[in-house]
Amino acid sequence: MTSVMLEARNLSFSYQRPIVRDISFSLEAGTITGIIGPNGSGKTTALRLLSGIISPLSGDVLLWGDRPLSKMKRKEIARHIAMVPQNGGVYQYQTVFQFAIQGRSPHLSLLGFESPADEEITMEALEMTQLTRYIRSRVSEISGGEKQRLLLARALVQQTEILLLDEFTANLDINYQVELLRLVRRITRERNLTTLVVSHEINLLGAFSDRIILMSQGEIRHHGSVQEALTQEHLSQMFSLNFSTRLLPDGNVEVLPIITKDALNNN
Repeated sequence: MTSVMLEARNLSFSYQRPIVRDISFSLEAGTITGIIGPNGSGKTTALRLLSGIISPLSGDVLLWGDRPLSKMKRKEIARHIAMVPQNGGVYQYQTVFQFAIQGRSPHLSLLGFESPADEEITMEALEMTQLTRYIRSRVSEISGGEKQRLLLARALVQQTEILLLDEFTANLDINYQVELLRLVRRITRERNLTTLVVSHEINLLGAFSDRIILMSQGEIRHHGSVQEALTQEHLSQMFSLNFSTRLLPDGNVEVLPIITKDALNNN
């Protein structure tokens, strides 16, 4: 039995032009939802709205279906929603442990001192992300893939029910991308989290997600299961490019762009 943990209800947002236009969807416990769309389609803005970092021009973000984020303080939101932003501001001078334990800040008292319990939670997250060997290392000393795992560890240290991930596998080798998404799926299932992932990697997101949202020009074009969303017609409409799709024996959908010789020769 699933339950709605976070809901976007008629969200709109604009700067000098509309960025997000009247989007609505809900996210359920124990599931991973992927958002796919061209650059500038409003994916990151949607995540920032869902995390309460920015406020919508109209509409609401509801926690558990009835608690508007607009009525909650930032620290309270951070006890329930963790976001791993794109290029997540890793502080190179800190140790891996110092960086990860920052995730406990929403739970600390005004004095802001971490307890042995906070340290234990941090070590558990670092163990889960396979970073315990680096706890005394400076962040500057670890690899790009390890930094991405560290950003995830800091989010897990928050111990929230909702996890929002914005292009957190970008610029990584395929083995690191698969490793991170496999870890996210396992944690989502084990902790019954609600996870939303933005990525340009269509096949990877399709393989690890339960549902897919397709966004373009600030609007949701399609929202459904992986097989329902990742169709030739939907993707061609989104990216103005022909695609080939096929259903694999394990139920995943394989997506390939069709690049003709004429397209290669066009300048």
